Amino acid sequence: MRTIDDFFDTEISVSGVKIRMLDLFFGTVMLGLGIAVRLSLFDFESGDYSFFLSTWMKECHEAGGFPYLGITPGVSDKSTINYGCMYQYIIVLLHYIGGNDLHLLKTVSVIFDMICAVTILRIAFLVTNGNVKKSLMALGAVMFLPTCVLNSGAWAQCDSVYTAFALLSIYHLMKGNNARFFIYLAISYSFKQQAIFIIPFAIILWLKGKVKIRYIFLFPVTFLLTLIPALVAGRDFNELLSIYLKQVTTYSRLSMNYPNIYCFVAEGLSKESRLMLISCGTVCCILLLGTMAYYVRDKAFEITFLYMVTLAVFTVMVSLFALPVMHERYGYIAELLLVAYGITSYKRMGICAVVQAISVITYSRFLFGSTVTALWPLAFINLAVILAIGYDLYDQMKKAEV
Repeated sequence: MRTIDDFFDTEISVSGVKIRMLDLFFGTVMLGLGIAVRLSLFDFESGDYSFFLSTWMKECHEAGGFPYLGITPGVSDKSTINYGCMYQYIIVLLHYIGGNDLHLLKTVSVIFDMICAVTILRIAFLVTNGNVKKSLMALGAVMFLPTCVLNSGAWAQCDSVYTAFALLSIYHLMKGNNARFFIYLAISYSFKQQAIFIIPFAIILWLKGKVKIRYIFLFPVTFLLTLIPALVAGRDFNELLSIYLKQVTTYSRLSMNYPNIYCFVAEGLSKESRLMLISCGTVCCILLLGTMAYYVRDKAFEITFLYMVTLAVFTVMVSLFALPVMHERYGYIAELLLVAYGITSYKRMGICAVVQAISVITYSRFLFGSTVTALWPLAFINLAVILAIGYDLYDQMKKAEV
């Protein structure tokens, strides 16, 4: 055997898991190449950066850094940021680091891309019963996932930030650590309210005895702790609590480029009609997920790691399909979890690929323009994907009946 083969086959222990040097080399290369492909997009300016993110960075520079946290958004033109204060902390930190604002914002997202990739590796390790090779392939897939690359490298969006903490919350729930589940979920929510898409998943697992409700107090405690720097800087407590409420009432379009059921509604409806449909659709989504929870509650079956990942993907995608005012980027959590789901079989891998294809089209419509002008065909495909995942979920329950 060649010397290089001896080297690559040498085993080392990482967190109690034996891996070969070849495995470590593969993972390192995937991370490095994933960073490189994102760097190639670093000079691209998206509409969101031009109109929002760059403005927030400019406001922070003009305020002198930390004092920016104390300016109430919307009261004056000195602050127009409408994200949670945790993201504002990042902007302030970047102010003190200095450099190209566009590159700095994208660098933060790329760092969290890597955290997401490593967390998906850990989730895949559980789902595949300790298969190191498949877990590392899942890490590599996340680093080259088109929407993941575009979201940070081109868009300069921060979806990887809140998703990293959401994935960590799911991972620790799978491991049975309820305290960390609520803490990480609260941190995720403090960055973006889209973390609430995890709630239906958590409620169903609570009904099955996998979530201990006595730890729920950690969620508000953690969230309130994240507000302290903004409060010290001079922000009003009630105003900080109302940030997400203001976001909810900002838009009244039924679909914000996400291919769901609202793509079949004719355009040109009055604002009053759209608001009525938004309220109706929200209630219907709750009823749909509530019916599912009612059905699963009385089914006796073994809850596997694969079932938990499948359940998370399914509930998130159902929420996105049934809820109005959904952006294309809101599927980010499900898209990354689909990697851990897809690594288990070719059929599931196909589902992951189809969802990626749909998302790339919707991303391209915003970032680069697209020849696809109608979303309703994609909505049909999305529905078929959800039904396929739902059937797989049902099949897993049937096979694991006790």
